[in-house]
Amino acid sequence: MIVENSWGYNLSKVAQKMDSQFAQQLEKIGLNYRDSRYYGILLAIHSYPNLTQVKLGEELNLDRTTIGQLIDQLEEKNFVARERNPKDRRQNILVLTSKGKKAVKEMWQEMRAVEMAVIANLSDNQKATFLAIAKAIRRK
Repeated sequence: MIVENSWGYNLSKVAQKMDSQFAQQLEKIGLNYRDSRYYGILLAIHSYPNLTQVKLGEELNLDRTTIGQLIDQLEEKNFVARERNPKDRRQNILVLTSKGKKAVKEMWQEMRAVEMAVIANLSDNQKATFLAIAKAIRRK
């Protein structure tokens, strides 16, 4: 048994490498490593208009309590606002504030730079294949 031949081990190591490098880049825009988990939340809110807190939790595989706490923190930092859903007043739609939009733009640029650095040694064909495989695994 050789751990280097494990899909899980290798995917985990790639993610750790990217997380570490991304955390360093986040400091440039005033966020610390702990805040790196906010990136996925902010990006999802940016990418999916009219996203509710419940749907966001489902998308990110986070329970209601955890997603609620994270949104509270982002709201306190003025990255996110909750607005009543006009179609269902019991729900909140999550929207980015101007500060949140700016942060997403900056984080996206930093994340893309990290991604490009991590995969720099791969051929274009390898990059396309890796992305296709990762998407297929994620969808299952």
